Amino acid sequence: MKFVFLLLFALPLHAATNPEALLKKADEIRNPAQSYVMNVEVEGDGDAMEFEVYMKGQDKTIIVTKSPARDRGRNMLMLDRDFQAYIPNLKRSMRLSLAQKLSGQVANGDISRTRWHGDYTPTLEKETPEEAQLLLKANKENLTYSWIRLWIDKKTNRPLRTEYLGLNGKTLLKKAYFENYKQIAGDVRPTLIRIEDTNKKKSQVKILSMTPKSFEDSFFSVRNMESLK
Repeated sequence: MKFVFLLLFALPLHAATNPEALLKKADEIRNPAQSYVMNVEVEGDGDAMEFEVYMKGQDKTIIVTKSPARDRGRNMLMLDRDFQAYIPNLKRSMRLSLAQKLSGQVANGDISRTRWHGDYTPTLEKETPEEAQLLLKANKENLTYSWIRLWIDKKTNRPLRTEYLGLNGKTLLKKAYFENYKQIAGDVRPTLIRIEDTNKKKSQVKILSMTPKSFEDSFFSVRNMESLK
């Protein structure tokens, strides 16, 4: 009996998975908090669009439409959760929702406000030795998604895939897969996000480049949104 007790006492103890810490690490891989400029190609509904995205922290973004030519000048600005787009032919900006479609199954918030840590409260639903499954509940209003189910590789902290859920936290809206990990902006990050809705319609976001760059807060203004090309 004493031998069994000592043997059990000697077994290694595994620390419980901390969902908040795990989510923060996954977010740092997918969406670094520092300032940078990113070139992104979005493919959906048979169309391809290219954007230059300027980001500072996780609450300031300007999206400049580079192609197609007919959409040049149709730029977007996000400050915290306030999102607006400039309509060149109307010569004015309009407030939009982060959840509105940008192209195909890709929403505005999929490239403008992509943080999880801080915007969502995570709980651990399931885990295996390889993966952790978290359920994320929005803790702010007007986010792109109210609920997200997220799978993370426990060895690398890399996000693997997500399910975006409706307001009830149960209805599946679409899925996303984080793939093609490459060394970019100081870490190994996903450079391809495949998105599929419940009707099997598919879109994808390709990160062509991500370069650290400093910006003054004043850069993120309606004036710059309207003038950048």
